[in-house]
Parts: sequence; C-alpha cells; structure tokens
Amino acid sequence: MERNTSSKSDLPPGFRFHPTDEELIMFYLKNQAKSKPCPVSIIPEVDIYKFDPWQLPDKAEFGENEWYFFSPRDRKYPNGVRPNRATVSGYWKATGTDKAIHSGSKYVGVKKALVFYNGRPPKGVKTNWIMHEYRLSDSHKQIKKHNGSMRLDDWVLCRIYKKKNSAEKIMDHKVEESNTQIDRGLKMLRSYSLETYLTITVPSQGIFK
Repeated sequence: MERNTSSKSDLPPGFRFHPTDEELIMFYLKNQAKSKPCPVSIIPEVDIYKFDPWQLPDKAEFGENEWYFFSPRDRKYPNGVRPNRATVSGYWKATGTDKAIHSGSKYVGVKKALVFYNGRPPKGVKTNWIMHEYRLSDSHKQIKKHNGSMRLDDWVLCRIYKKKNSAEKIMDHKVEESNTQIDRGLKMLRSYSLETYLTITVPSQGIFK
C-alpha cells in the first residue's frame, strides 16, 4: 500500500517534536495500527532489532538527542508471548515497571523502559542507550491474530536516546558556561566599540563655540 506522506522538508523552521505519552499513543501509534499515518513523515518504520542503537539515528527522519520509530516485534519462542529483544551486538533489557497511559479516564496504552546491553546475557555490559517502548492496550488482540507465526506485534512505537554520563554532563555544563561568558564578552566589546566610535566621531559642543 502506497502511503502519501510529505517529507520532513515540509515542516516549518524551528519545528520540534516533543509529544506526550498520550499523544504518542492516541495520534501516532493508533493511527499507524489502522494504516492511517501522519500526513507528514515524522516517525519512520524501522525494525529496530535489526540494528544496534547507535545505528538508529541515521534511520530516523529527524532528531538530535532522541529518535522515534515504528517497529514490529517478533516472538522469542514460536508459541510464547515474550518478545525477542536481541540485536546484532547485544540486547535490550526491561527495567522498572510498566507505566499505564490514559486518555482522560480511559486506559489506552503501556510504556516500557529498556536499557541496551552489549554482548549476550547474562554477561552483557550495560550501556547508556535507553528505549521507551509504547504499545496499545489492546495489543493482546494482535497476539491472537498472529497465533502460529513469529510476529508478536505489527507495530510498537519506540523512543531511543542516549543518557549522558556524569563526565558528559560536566563537559556540557562547562561548554554552556563558556558560551555564556563569550556572549557577555562580545556584548561588552560591542558596547565599548560603540562608545569609542561616538567619542571619536561626534565632536563636543565646545569646538563650535
């Protein structure tokens, strides 16, 4: 089925994509599940488990610090309901408890947090790559529909980002502080230059007396 969607070049300058959990479920994932995509191509369809997380930013439509994808999920075992979360170089591991997402008082979806580990369990090495996986509240219906195949969900929505460590946060703070000082210095320099220019070029009233 051909999808008539516009590219990100159609977005206005300064556009930022910061949807809430409810918006991700109600306006993006629900429509994707119904084959009613967003008129503007914001979230691409990518099987994220075929890639390692550091490869995913290049697959995204846009984003600097976080990236969104529609991804299918496959079963780990033919007759099971556990998803296969292995990638080329590692695996995603769930952390914490699932968060229920509501639209008003209605339960509409689930948000799961995962961390990427390099290597194979149980000896994987934890990284700073984080995933928030969103799935619809009625995803169990898809499980029945796909009974007998390895496909667990047609679509889930994934938000990927890399959490900064302490050293990176300190460096960012120093860079921000340095940029602030540079801005102040430039303002002072411009102010001084203007005052000097006026002093030299504008004669005092006493000269004309």
